[in-house]
Amino acid sequence: MGRRDMKINKDIVSVMDFGSSKITLLTAKSEVNNSFKLMSSVDIDYEGFGSGEFIEPNNLKNQIMQAINFAERELQCKLHNIFVGVPAEFCFTFEKTLVKTFPKKVKITSKIIDNLYLEDDEASPYTTHSVINKSPLFYIINEDNKTNDPVGQYATKIQAVTSYILVENNFKMQIGSILESLGIKNYDFLSNSLAEGVYLIDEHKRNEGAIIIDCGFITTSVGIVLGDGLKGLKSFSLGGGFITADLAKILDISYEEAEELKTQAIITLRPTGMDYYKLQNGKKFGVKNVNEIILGRLDGICELIKKCLSSMDCELPNYIPLSFTGGGLNFFEGIQDYLRKEFMRPVELISPKALLYSRPDLASSISLLNMAINIYK
Repeated sequence: MGRRDMKINKDIVSVMDFGSSKITLLTAKSEVNNSFKLMSSVDIDYEGFGSGEFIEPNNLKNQIMQAINFAERELQCKLHNIFVGVPAEFCFTFEKTLVKTFPKKVKITSKIIDNLYLEDDEASPYTTHSVINKSPLFYIINEDNKTNDPVGQYATKIQAVTSYILVENNFKMQIGSILESLGIKNYDFLSNSLAEGVYLIDEHKRNEGAIIIDCGFITTSVGIVLGDGLKGLKSFSLGGGFITADLAKILDISYEEAEELKTQAIITLRPTGMDYYKLQNGKKFGVKNVNEIILGRLDGICELIKKCLSSMDCELPNYIPLSFTGGGLNFFEGIQDYLRKEFMRPVELISPKALLYSRPDLASSISLLNMAINIYK
């Protein structure tokens, strides 16, 4: 059956996630209790991105086409719409306060809140970027009553302190034009970092303020989550793949051997109990030497995370944990203790809540899918 002969299934929703090393296309159907049934999952290897640019942009169309074709063959239907996840390297945030006053005290309703946002013109103050997400950090009732849930309260004035996430117009035009050329006319853009923040971190923690760090293969994002939005967002082009590259280069081994070696590593400053790591092919490498190589790169990643946090000028109490996700660091045995000592604060390793997909390297894709389903239904 050719694509032109396939029917459209409007009951399913698809998300496309541009990861550090793979393009992931997930298609699912919404079910009860905010759950979903995954209908198709496609991963296409690609060159990734760095410093806010795709490394091989000329290959993107073919790689996106492969993902769509594979999914449609698996589903036996045409994709109707796609929500495109935008990595942090193509985004930034700004903050604005929306204000509504009343001639006398009124009871705040959901409709008043909805109208407050509907009346917002969403104009971007930047010609190079466009707004893709806006969400409340918190509300202020009258002049001094701060709350995350204003509905039901009485007020003559309400303010919504709002986070806006903007995407580079070049990213939108590049991906949008590819999708349209492939027959996908309905598409929208969502922030990966916002999706992760609201899905992976519980509401009561977000209302107090939370820090989420997604370390992937060649990129890392650092977000300050507050309420239903992002108070701050930074990123840099460094991730777990650089550790593999360091091992391969310094130890003069293949990339595949370095990746196997990395999976055996136990992150500790004082390794005990064994003298070497042994690969399946019989090669042995001293634990102390391997760990020094890994820790050298880890120290660099942590320093950049610290710079991101300090540049966002958002002081959170020291008891607020750093929530790490992504496949770049979370799979290392012993990484939680190392990070706790490095940052001198609590550290959590978090993953998607769905039991079948509770791997940190799936955090971005599953979080996007959750957000898309909530928008679509």
